[in-house]
Amino acid sequence: MKYIFLAILVLVVVILLVCYFIRKKKAIAKVRCMSDEEKISHIDAALFPFGFAFDLNCDVVVSKNDVWQRDLGYMDLYDYKAPFFYMVFDADPICFKYKGREYRIELWKGQYGITTGAEIGIYVRDCNNAYSEYFYPAATDDERLKMQFVLMKKCDLFCRCDNSWWLTGFDVGVFSKPKNLKMDVCIHMPDCDMRDAFIDALIQAGYSHCQINVCGDAVCFEYCCPNSKYKPNRRHRLVKCIAQLCNYINCHMYMWFTRCFNRTLDKLTYLRFMAPCLYRFIIKLSVPRRKQKKYIRRIYKNRK
Repeated sequence: MKYIFLAILVLVVVILLVCYFIRKKKAIAKVRCMSDEEKISHIDAALFPFGFAFDLNCDVVVSKNDVWQRDLGYMDLYDYKAPFFYMVFDADPICFKYKGREYRIELWKGQYGITTGAEIGIYVRDCNNAYSEYFYPAATDDERLKMQFVLMKKCDLFCRCDNSWWLTGFDVGVFSKPKNLKMDVCIHMPDCDMRDAFIDALIQAGYSHCQINVCGDAVCFEYCCPNSKYKPNRRHRLVKCIAQLCNYINCHMYMWFTRCFNRTLDKLTYLRFMAPCLYRFIIKLSVPRRKQKKYIRRIYKNRK
């Protein structure tokens, strides 16, 4: 009896393997037959509820200018709770005052789920503190700045440039420790007064004069490790370790499963055909998640 059971088990395994390889062959053929425009349209549709899109030039996931995250603004709490959402990063807020407004330009770099990424966010509030002392609204369209950064890990991973309030980039499947990442940042200010105020804030935050390069109204500097005393999640070291372990495993599983392709665009499209449930799971792990559930439900309801 046991031999019959073993034979049936072997037969089931063989059938499953055959089905897997047939499905894999068909998925690979479908990916190769599709144009890049078709692939991007499907990925953008999946990323849309989260406020993100796919950048073909850099082969990374990026945030859009006009997204629902803008309504959330920013506060330290988001950084404090980040490890609970599998986000382990270095953060460095640069705060200064300009024309009666208090600016918070914050830099992030690190691991966001199964992506290695970086962000520059601009948040502005009135100096009379009309809002909560902990809350910064996102910059308006008039307060957006031309920004660019290059994210490096031994070599350049990707670069981003845009006139934005939130400049981001997330490289899917790459695992990194925040301390191993470096950002070359360049921010263009509207005039010399704001430029000088920003430079003073950088120096107060711990950057030295030799680290800062000025070209006209553009301020360029290198961000390796946080220079300020702002350490948002040092109390959650155990949570950070667990989050990074999960991120490491998920990254390597994703890269192994999609090893037949090199580009992220092709890898994600392959996952869509091969394992739709896994594809949706990967999409969710590819973007930063900060208090987003109710906003995503609202977007889905509006689309319907």
